[in-house]
Amino acid sequence: MAMATRGPCPALLLPLILLAACLALARRMPWVSLNNIFKKYHVDFPPTPGPDPSTYCNGMMRDWGIHWKLLHIFIHTPIPAINSICFGDGTPIFGGLRKSMNFFPTTTCRYNPVRFSYSGTAISWKLIIACWNGLPLLYVEKMKGQAWAWRAGRRSSCFL
Repeated sequence: MAMATRGPCPALLLPLILLAACLALARRMPWVSLNNIFKKYHVDFPPTPGPDPSTYCNGMMRDWGIHWKLLHIFIHTPIPAINSICFGDGTPIFGGLRKSMNFFPTTTCRYNPVRFSYSGTAISWKLIIACWNGLPLLYVEKMKGQAWAWRAGRRSSCFL
């Protein structure tokens, strides 16, 4: 009769590894996910080439799967420069919002529901973003009448 070898039991080791992996995933920082969404929907650097801003907008909105959104902004700046707004290159406004000290190149895309297309405008302006733990999470647009509109990178037409 052969004696069983002593040592770690593989049947117990796998559940322990899975438990550790689940705990690591559960601890995931929510602001990192929101920052990834922000980058995915608003940062286009280096800018995708296009013959004019309107053609750029129609192509980008189609390619990025953003449909019927009335207003969308693409930021054409490296991510570290945008992240710096959450530190020394941005001034606090209120509620975690920060306004950039510098102007950033952007393309503003406005949807025309009558023509089912976007018109684009290339413009540089100061960005207003919401920061959390040093990362930009939301882009905030200042619209006519000084109303603030939150722009998160979610695939819902209400929040995009």
